[in-house]
Amino acid sequence: MTSKILLIILSLFLSGNISEEETKKQSEEDVQEQYLLGEFQRQELEQNPYSYWFNSGYSNYHPEQEHMKVIKENISDYEIVLFMGTWCADSQLEVPKLYKILDQAGYDYSKLTNIAVDPYKETPNNIEEDYEVTLVPTIIFCKDGVEVNRFVEFALETFEEDLADIVSQKDYQNPYADF
Repeated sequence: MTSKILLIILSLFLSGNISEEETKKQSEEDVQEQYLLGEFQRQELEQNPYSYWFNSGYSNYHPEQEHMKVIKENISDYEIVLFMGTWCADSQLEVPKLYKILDQAGYDYSKLTNIAVDPYKETPNNIEEDYEVTLVPTIIFCKDGVEVNRFVEFALETFEEDLADIVSQKDYQNPYADF
């Protein structure tokens, strides 16, 4: 269906009946129909077409209580900025875990910002550039607006152990920190 729309747009553009700006706008709207893009709320992940991976990932995840204790003691000190892609397998695996941990820790969700990127890891307002995000998921932990550390793409140990190390300010480096 999308390819038919693009062919129609292309033919209208070539015939002079549609401007380049209108073509770009239509392409952006097509992407937004397929993926979340820009800031979003958790409730959007709990609904179709994302609910099949979000809800099952959330309900099937059981974080180790040893690490949850450390997270509960420290997580409230942080503002969190989550960059993810609803199209991304790593985001589909890790983001439900993040929400389960935040729920169990009693996290104040007003301190969480969710940002969805397209397959090029871009957003309409290019906020990913400000945070130097090149892979997703990227979970950035900040204190007083300053980045303290980040989780990038996959866990080094377990998801909850990595987060416990970050929020307790242990010596943690994401897998890409040296690049």
